[in-house]
Amino acid sequence: MTASHRLASLQSIYESKASEIIRMAEDSNIPNRQKQVIYGCLNNMCRISAILYGEISSEPADYDLLEQAAKLDDELVQLRSYVGSQISHRVHTAA
Repeated sequence: MTASHRLASLQSIYESKASEIIRMAEDSNIPNRQKQVIYGCLNNMCRISAILYGEISSEPADYDLLEQAAKLDDELVQLRSYVGSQISHRVHTAA
């Protein structure tokens, strides 16, 4: 699969799921564990995106594709950060 096809596939996943992910992250009825799983999946997508960006940038051919990859990478990092900010952290205090 070419880099452009992989980028298109990753963009498609992001575009189809981002609003649902945001909705779930903001929902106080969604357990923290489920939000942590979503965060982990986004972390994996960020890794894939970074690897893909590296592959595209190593071939000096298509700057539009490189811009698309950079934009998607930034959007994924922002979404991951937002989901992480919605995971409540329980504070344990010593008695």
